[in-house]
Amino acid sequence: MTINIEDLLNSIQKSLDRIEYIRAEDIPDIDLYMDQVTTFMESHLKNTTRNPASDKILTKTMINNYAKNNLLPPPVKKKYSKDHVLLLIFIYYYKG
Repeated sequence: MTINIEDLLNSIQKSLDRIEYIRAEDIPDIDLYMDQVTTFMESHLKNTTRNPASDKILTKTMINNYAKNNLLPPPVKKKYSKDHVLLLIFIYYYKG
């Protein structure tokens, strides 16, 4: 059995085209409360889960645990900056 390199590359390209990602300019420039962060992540990454109807992208508990374990800086006055959101996106993709 031989693998056609061109077919393999086309298959990989099609897989990469299906990946939804959040561009930096899609993230609001204002600080967000935790509920707003979870809503933002859900709305932008919902289709990346195995079961979009029931799987959660990010929960309040997850955010609190990331901050407690120093994966995420603590919020400033209960608000999360664009940098926080970028880190949460990175963590989400890294876990996946």
